[in-house]
Amino acid sequence: MKKKSLKHSLFALLSLTVVIAAAFPSKAAVAKGKITRVDSTSICGWAWNPDDTNDVQQVELHIFQSGKAEPVKYLHVTADEYREDLAVDLKDGWHGFSVKVDWSQFSGNDFKIKAYTVKGDEYYILGDTVDYKKGSSGADKQASKVPEDTSSQTAAQAATPVTGERSLGLFSVCGYCNCEKCGGGSGLTYSGTVPQANHTIAADLSILPLGSKVRIGNVIYTVEDIGSAIQGNIIDVYCDTHEIAVSLGLTKQEVFLVQ
Repeated sequence: MKKKSLKHSLFALLSLTVVIAAAFPSKAAVAKGKITRVDSTSICGWAWNPDDTNDVQQVELHIFQSGKAEPVKYLHVTADEYREDLAVDLKDGWHGFSVKVDWSQFSGNDFKIKAYTVKGDEYYILGDTVDYKKGSSGADKQASKVPEDTSSQTAAQAATPVTGERSLGLFSVCGYCNCEKCGGGSGLTYSGTVPQANHTIAADLSILPLGSKVRIGNVIYTVEDIGSAIQGNIIDVYCDTHEIAVSLGLTKQEVFLVQ
């Protein structure tokens, strides 16, 4: 179903860049962290690079209103605040962040917040999507169960992996749809099914055969499609519209095989 597009050509270029960069040691690493608190006035969390504690993380928060595909607000904050709990858990307390939010500027009551650390043009997701309802308490709103590869954590303790799942590591994840630009417009996947949002993904069949089920975030997807430029740890998530596909951007996310 999918054809090679400009987006996937960029993927190929990115892959080549990664191979070249691998030949030169670097302290750069995917940051660890998560949102730990959402209340009526602020969003708080932490982010750090365990391989280089001087690598201060730039965090971007995306606030989604329930039922809307695109964020209603983008917030930017530097993770350089001191937190006593991080000093205990990470042995370095200068990796917290907090940012003020005026929830009254948004219509509706139910929201989702995603946190990313930004490195150049790439976004790396921090922890899991957190739900917030106007008027709810300021208790810890970390709602998901995706484990994080962190060490020596107490207040920042990662969740236990769900039974029957196995981590496949980090994948580059973005969106595609059934338009001419993304998928050729045939209407069917490589496996002959009608693609469905929150269900269909395209993957490298040498890594994930057709029919494989994986969890990304809180959604379980099924491999039903392929793409000419999808090679290695790359997954494309099917979306109902091109606008939604574009809004997903390009992120690095941990993928879990559902066994």
